[in-house]
Amino acid sequence: MKKQLISLQRKYLVLNIFMLFFISNLLAQEAERPFIWVKQSERSQILEKIAQEPWATSLYTKFLNRADEDFNVYQKSPELFLKKLPFNWEAQKPTQIPPLKIIIRTGPQEKLSAPKKYIEYSLQVAIDCGVLYYLTNDEKYAQCGLDILHTFIETISQLPYPTESGNNGIIYPEDHLYESRVINAQIPIIYDFITPFIKKGGMPYDFVKNKKVLFNNAKAQKVFKNYVELVINQGMTGSNWSVLEAPSMVQNLLALDNVSDRKKYINVYLNEGSPRQDPLSTIASFYKNPGDVYPETSNYSNAVASYSTVLMTMLTKYDPSLNLIEKYPNIPLGLSRWEAMKYPNGELVRFGDAPRTGGTSYAYCEYAYYLGEITETPDYKKTFGYLIATAISEDTYQRDELNPRSFPSRVYFEPLQLLWYSENLKGEIIPQKQPRTDNLVHASVFLQRNESADENPENGLMCFVGGAAMVHGHATGMNMELYGKGQVLGVDNGNGNYKLDLHENYSRLFAAHNTVIVNGNSQSEGGWANLGQNPVELVSMEPMPLKEAVSPNFSFTQTSFLDDKGDKAEAEEQRTLALIRTSETTGYYVDVFRSKSKLPNQYHDYLYHNIGDALVFENKDLTLVPTPNRYMANANNKWVANRTYRHPGWHFFENVETSSQYNKEVRATFNTEKMDGKPIYMSLHIPGFDDREYTKVKAPLTFSAPKPYDTLATPTLVIRKNGEAWIAPFVVVYEPYNETPNNKSVQSVEKLMQDGIYKGLKIKSKTSNGLITQYIITQAEHELYENKENGIIFKGVFAIITLDRNEELTEMYIGNGEELHFKNNSIKKISGENFAAYLSFENSEPQLNSNGKCIAKLANGKQIIVE
Repeated sequence: MKKQLISLQRKYLVLNIFMLFFISNLLAQEAERPFIWVKQSERSQILEKIAQEPWATSLYTKFLNRADEDFNVYQKSPELFLKKLPFNWEAQKPTQIPPLKIIIRTGPQEKLSAPKKYIEYSLQVAIDCGVLYYLTNDEKYAQCGLDILHTFIETISQLPYPTESGNNGIIYPEDHLYESRVINAQIPIIYDFITPFIKKGGMPYDFVKNKKVLFNNAKAQKVFKNYVELVINQGMTGSNWSVLEAPSMVQNLLALDNVSDRKKYINVYLNEGSPRQDPLSTIASFYKNPGDVYPETSNYSNAVASYSTVLMTMLTKYDPSLNLIEKYPNIPLGLSRWEAMKYPNGELVRFGDAPRTGGTSYAYCEYAYYLGEITETPDYKKTFGYLIATAISEDTYQRDELNPRSFPSRVYFEPLQLLWYSENLKGEIIPQKQPRTDNLVHASVFLQRNESADENPENGLMCFVGGAAMVHGHATGMNMELYGKGQVLGVDNGNGNYKLDLHENYSRLFAAHNTVIVNGNSQSEGGWANLGQNPVELVSMEPMPLKEAVSPNFSFTQTSFLDDKGDKAEAEEQRTLALIRTSETTGYYVDVFRSKSKLPNQYHDYLYHNIGDALVFENKDLTLVPTPNRYMANANNKWVANRTYRHPGWHFFENVETSSQYNKEVRATFNTEKMDGKPIYMSLHIPGFDDREYTKVKAPLTFSAPKPYDTLATPTLVIRKNGEAWIAPFVVVYEPYNETPNNKSVQSVEKLMQDGIYKGLKIKSKTSNGLITQYIITQAEHELYENKENGIIFKGVFAIITLDRNEELTEMYIGNGEELHFKNNSIKKISGENFAAYLSFENSEPQLNSNGKCIAKLANGKQIIVE
C-alpha cells in the first residue's frame, strides 16, 4: 500500500510539472502584443541601451528623424497621404475604401513606378510608427500606423483570393514571390505593434467616411490567415523561393489571435511544408556542416541564411522549446561563408545571376549574435562577435549606420537594428588570412589565392575554375576568372535584366564565359530553366581546399568536364590552371585546356574575356581580316524565354576579325587604361601549335565592371583549333601588370614537347632579384616526362623547377606526383596520397616541406627525409 501511495504521488508530481510547463508555455504564446519582434517586457532594456550606448543613441536619432520626416507628411493631411495609394476607384462601393489596383510586373528588375513604390513606402512608414509607439508611448505614431493598417485591411479584403496554385498573389496576381516580401510580410508587424493602442480604444481614420471608425479585427485575422495560406499554396519548392516567402508566413501566423492556428502553421513552416513550400527542415538539410551554404548563386544563397536566421530568432523568442538553434545550428553559420569567396579587392567570385559585390551582411550577423545571446550559445557569440568587431575595427561597418529602406524585393527588417542589436557585444579581433585554396561545393568552384605579404590588393593573385547547374546558374562549361593588380580582369559576364535577349541568349550561355565551345554547339540541357550542365570535377589540386600549402609561391588545380548536352559537342575536357608568384609584386597564371570530341570534323574554340580598351596582337605577321558571319550560324534559332536558347550565344560578338591558320608563338596584350589610378595590362604568351586561328571580337559589356568598363564592350580573344585539342592543348600564360605597357615581368615562353605531345613550358621572368627561369610541367597522373638536355625527370601531374639568373637551382615543387629530378637533385615520394612537396634552396640550408613521407637527395650528397 505504501509503495502504491509513493507511486501515485510521483505520478501527480510529474503531472503537475507537466501542467506547469504547459501553462507557462501557453501563457508565453498568449502574451500581450507586441511579441513578434519584441515583447513589452524588453522595452526598458532597449530604452536603456539607447540612452547609454553612443552607437544606439546615434542609430535611434537617425531612425527617429527619418520616421518623423515621413510622419510629418502624413500629419499634414492623413487623407491625402492615404489617397496616394493606387486605388481602383472605378470598383469603389459606396462609403467604402476602394480596392487597390492589381499590379502586373514586367520582370524582376523592373523599376518601381511611383504608385507601386508608394505601397511599399507607406507600409514601412507604418512599421516605423509602430516601433516608435512601442518605444515612446506617443499615440500620434500609433494613430498613423493604425490608419495605414486599417486602409490596407479594408482594401485587400475586397480583392479575390487566388484559387489556383502557382505564383499567384492578391495585389500582384502573377507574382506572389514579390508581393509576399514587400507587402504581405509587413502588415502583421504593424498590427502587432498597434494592437495595444486598439485595445485602449484607438480607432482608425477612414478617409472615405472622413471619420474614425472601429477597427475590423475579424477582417484583419482573415487577411493574415489568407497570407499564410498563400505561402503554403503558391510558390515553388527546390529553390530559395520557400525562404523568400517564409517571412510572410511566419509573421502572419504570429499575427493570428488563435493559438491553435499558430501552432498548426508553425509546424507547417518547420516540419510539414507543402507541395509548394519547403519546410525549414528541408532547407536545413543543405547546411550539414558549419560554413555550408544554400546551393544557389551568392546573393540568392545569402538571402536564405539571412531570412532563416531572422525567422529562427522570432520563433525562438516566441517559443524557446522549439530548440531551433540546437536543431539547425549551421544555417546562421552560413552567413559568413561568402567572405572566403572574395578577391583581394573585396569583390566576389562570380558565377550565375550574381553581383560582383556583396558577401557578409553585418546586420544579419548582429541578429545571429542576438540569437546566440538569447539562447546562451557561446559559439554564435564568438563567431559573430569576431566578425562584427573586426569589421568595425577595419572601418567597413558601423553599428550606428541606419540601413536604407528596402526597395525593392526585400522584407522590411531594418527596424530590427534598433531592437535586436546587442548592447553587450563582445568580439575578439583576431587577424586572419584567407586560405590559399577553397572549394564551393555546389558550384564546383575551385579557387586559388596568393596574397602579398604587405596585403596590398594590387599585388594579390587569385583565380578560380568552376561550373555547375543550380537555380540561377548559367551554362558556363569549365569557366575561369583571373585577378590582378587590384581588379578582376578575366571576367564572367554576370547578369543584367532578366528575360531580355542579352541575358537569355548571351549572359547565361557559354559564349559569355572563359571556357571552350566545342563544334560551335556547346549548350545546356535539362535542370533549372533548361540551363543544366555537368559539374566540373576535381582531378587534382594543391593545396587541397582549406589545407596548408607546401609552397609559398605555387598552387594549381586540374579539373575535368563532360560537354555532352545536346548531341553536337560530345566532348571530354581537362583544365589545368596554375598560380605562380615570382616576387612580392609579380606573378602569372598558366592555363592549359585540353578538349576532344567523339564527333568527326571536330573543332574547339577557346574564349577569354578581359575588361579593357583593346586587345592588341604584337606579332607583325599575324593578319586579321573582318569575318562578320563567323559566329552567326545560330543567331536566328528558336528562342523561348527560360526554356530554349540560341546556343552558344556568340552571335552577340561584334567587330569580329580573324586570322588564317597561324602556327607561331603569339604575344598579345589587353590594355585597360581608363580607370582611375594606374593603367593595368594583361599580357598573354601563347605557344605556337598547328591548326590555330586567332580571332578578336568586341563582346557585350561586362556587368558590374569598374567604371567606365561597365558600359563598354569587352575585348575578347577566341582561339580555334581545328581537330582535337588534347595532345596539343590550348596553352596561355597570363601576366597582369600595371603602370606602363613595358612593365611586364615574363620575358619569354617556350613549350616543352615529348614525342609530339605537349608537356609543359619554360618561362623566363624578370624579377627584383634578376632573371629567373622556370620549368612548368603538366601531364596526366603517372605519366613520365624526361628531358635529358636539361636534366629533368618528372613522374606525376604537375611540377615546377626554378633557376636563378646564374642558372642555379632555387626551387623544386611537386604539386601532385611521385618524383622530380633536376640534374643531381631529386624529391621522391615514399608514401602519401596526392603527394606534394616543395624544396627551397633560397636559405643557407635547403628546406623541404611536404604532405607525405619523402626523401630529397641533393647535389652535394646530403639527404633530407620527411617522415
